[in-house]
Amino acid sequence: MKRKLHKGWQTVVSLLLCCAVVAYIGFQTYRSIFSQVETELAVIHSVFESIETEGLVYRTETVIPVSNSGHVYYAIENGTRVAKNNVIASVYADASSGRIKQEIEQIEEQIKAFKAIQSDVSSERMTLDSINEQTKTALYNIVYNTETGNFADMEYTQFNVLTLLSKKQIVTGKSVDLSAKIQELENRKKSLQAQYSSPKSTIKAPVAGYFADHTDGYEHVLKPDDLADLSVSSLQNHMQTDQQVSSTADGKIVSGYEWYMACVLPDRYYNVLGVGKALSLRMSFVLDESVPATVYACNKDNKGNLAVVFRCDYMSEELATIRKETVEIQLVEHTGLKVPKRAIVINNDQQAGVYIRSGNVVAFRKIEQQFSEPAEYVICKEISEDGYLRMYDDIIVGGRDLYDGKIIH
Repeated sequence: MKRKLHKGWQTVVSLLLCCAVVAYIGFQTYRSIFSQVETELAVIHSVFESIETEGLVYRTETVIPVSNSGHVYYAIENGTRVAKNNVIASVYADASSGRIKQEIEQIEEQIKAFKAIQSDVSSERMTLDSINEQTKTALYNIVYNTETGNFADMEYTQFNVLTLLSKKQIVTGKSVDLSAKIQELENRKKSLQAQYSSPKSTIKAPVAGYFADHTDGYEHVLKPDDLADLSVSSLQNHMQTDQQVSSTADGKIVSGYEWYMACVLPDRYYNVLGVGKALSLRMSFVLDESVPATVYACNKDNKGNLAVVFRCDYMSEELATIRKETVEIQLVEHTGLKVPKRAIVINNDQQAGVYIRSGNVVAFRKIEQQFSEPAEYVICKEISEDGYLRMYDDIIVGGRDLYDGKIIH
């Protein structure tokens, strides 16, 4: 009886082992024949070989003396180009008059916009497609401004959306009583005008340039004079010293388009940053786009450092007020095929390349690396010879047991 039981267990174990072997062979066969692969298109991509550091801005700036006779309300936005003696602010006896003036101006803009809608309707210049496109742009601007924390123009953008929706109603044949809305705004305007007191005085631009509504204490310290001879020690001293904001200033005027940014860098970049070299500066916390610049000065010290000065002649609202900023110096632009690092292999001929999917066949394509990004990609030269990776080739980035000529499904 025991002998029969023992033989029975042997039979069960043997059967289980056989099933396991068959299952393993079947799995390997299925994987080799019906293996799935993950792919990514080879596309043209540009990256910069860059340095990230801290920069200090030098500008020609004229401080606007503070007005102690009342409440100051600026008539222009930061970064606005002004001529000498242009009015940049009004001074009121009380705080409410300035706010009332701003509200009156906003109402006047709304009235103007509603009247423009009526004009568009009468001349039949509106189309549904153009209104839809403008509405999409306006809604995108609201989302973008919300994400970036820019709420300065939010009220105008929201009103713009309401205006476009009103236009859409009119074009699609729905009734919109614009006359009543315009009359309501006119009544509100008259009510505010009755409460408004004219300004006691105005503040004018002492020189021509770009207006900024605040100062930072560096205006009399960081002059662009003699920047050609700026030393590392002098620049470091300026960067490490916090200036006291003046209580006697009501903003400033930045003269001209030209301004300078100075950085301390290791001296290994001395040969790369020759005077006159054109490159780009990127300040991602300030602007979405890069700022064109030229190396104005590059001075060594005896401790392995450089004082590098970049000259810029591009100005905007954001650039008119920056002082100390994190900056990415974009030295060299590399353009080529974007290739995932995990897809790169070395074949039996010691040639670097990738596997691509060509129909249902795996094919090996050679690559010549041009630049390795800090991220997960490399930039490869686009070579037209046979056997090299081409744009829009389907690079295999995930798969098992790949080899040139393998059939995949």
